[in-house]
Formats: sequence, C-alpha cells, structure tokens
Amino acid sequence: MKRWVIAVLALWLTLPVRAEDEAQIQKERLALFFGHDDRINIPAPYAAPYNAIGRLEVKSGGTCTATLIAPDLAITAAHCFLMTPRKIDAGRWFMAGFHDGKYQARYQVTGQVFHPKFRQGLRYEGDDVYIEPSAAPYDIAVMKLKLKDGQAPEPMPFFQGSRKQLMQTILRAEQQINQGGFAEDHDTILSAHLGCTLTQLRRNGTIFHRCDTLSGDSGSPIWLDLPTGPTLIAVQSSAPDWFNRKLADNVGVTVLQLPPAARKLMKNTGQ
Repeated sequence: MKRWVIAVLALWLTLPVRAEDEAQIQKERLALFFGHDDRINIPAPYAAPYNAIGRLEVKSGGTCTATLIAPDLAITAAHCFLMTPRKIDAGRWFMAGFHDGKYQARYQVTGQVFHPKFRQGLRYEGDDVYIEPSAAPYDIAVMKLKLKDGQAPEPMPFFQGSRKQLMQTILRAEQQINQGGFAEDHDTILSAHLGCTLTQLRRNGTIFHRCDTLSGDSGSPIWLDLPTGPTLIAVQSSAPDWFNRKLADNVGVTVLQLPPAARKLMKNTGQ
C-alpha cells in the first residue's frame, strides 16, 4: 500500500503546473475520493474535538496529522517517522489546533514509540514507501510531548475495550465514522469527512474505510460519535494508488494495535 511522501509532494506542488497536469491531478484525487470529495473545512478557532487534532512536523520537514490523547501524549501513524530507509525521522513539533500557521498549543516531541515489526515490513521505491501486509497492523505510534506554549486543549478520548466490544460499538454506530486531518491540497487548515463508512474491522486490528483522505492525512484520527462523546478508534495508515482504487478501500490501524511500550507510557500518565 502506498504511503505518500509529504515533503516531496509539497515541493512539487509549488512548481508551475500545466493545465493538463492539473487535470490529471484532479482526476487522481477524484478517484482517491471514491468519485466525490465529501470533506468539509473546519472553521477556526477549532472547538472540541477538533482542537485536539494537530499538525506533526518531523525533523526533515515532512508533515503528518496527529491527535492529543493525554496531556503529554499524541497518537499518529508509525510511517510518519520512517520517510527514508534505515533512518528514524524523529518528531519535532506537534501543533494542536493548527490553522494557517497559528496554533492553540505547541508541543515539542520528545520521543516516539512504535512496534519494531513495522520497520521490517517497509519497501522503498524511489520517493514512495510501501507497507507490506505483514507490517500493516503496526502502523501506529504514540509520541511523548512537552508543552512549550499556548493553551492545551482537552485530549480526545480513545477506545479502551476489546476487539469484540469495538465491533459491537461500531455496529451500534451503523459503521458511520469520522476522519479529520491536514490533507496536502490545503495543508494549513483542518478538513474532515464526517459520516463516512467503515467497511470492515479486520482480524489483524486494522480497518477498511471510505473516508476521503490524501497525503498529509497520514496519522489522522478516525473516531466514532458515541453517547459519551467523540471517541478515537483508529489512525489513518494508507491507501491504494489512485488507479487501484476499485481494488481496495483505505486502511486504518485501530488503537487495539498499540505496542506494549506505548501502553506503558499511557499507564504512566494515567490513561
């Protein structure tokens, strides 16, 4: 499955684009959006739960989306730290409530934890990184944070039950989920696809879904609207190439897959 490289695409999109190239870009995006763009832009300043969602910057300058889940922890995709072979591209900043260069709270990333099996299942081809099926369930990470400035938002609660309980919860919600992130076509503002469909909860702890995502949405939260409030159940991982859209839905990794080291961090912060 393809993982888009944010830094490369962001640079490319600043160059002059011919009309025929722009038409091709729109064609590819439309395919990735299952034929129609159903995203909405979230107006700033963001209210809960959107103010817990932020922009993650790694040391190379690449960006992903992440979500505050505790006063000093955020969750994202593991591949955000593995843009180049044989190197961990460590997190630098997480900016919650990011909008047009401003933020509600800025955190320094002091560490990231993901399952070691994930690195073993990555395949690099040019500027692309492909996640092998064996690694797909491990594309989830937790970051340790230190608040530097701003007003900390309330973290987004995340699901803490069993797989069976998650399945029951998804069915009660009629498989309707939400996703929000900083997509590469307007990566300074938060967009969301509300009421999109979760098509399958898989035995390996991943999900298939039909939320509209692009590069930049990697690591973004996928949540359910429950009677107790918005509850994060997964993070965005990957999508097929646009020309393979009919063969597969998008992939998310559920919080059931958090590695033991990440759960230890949560335990230490009372989560």
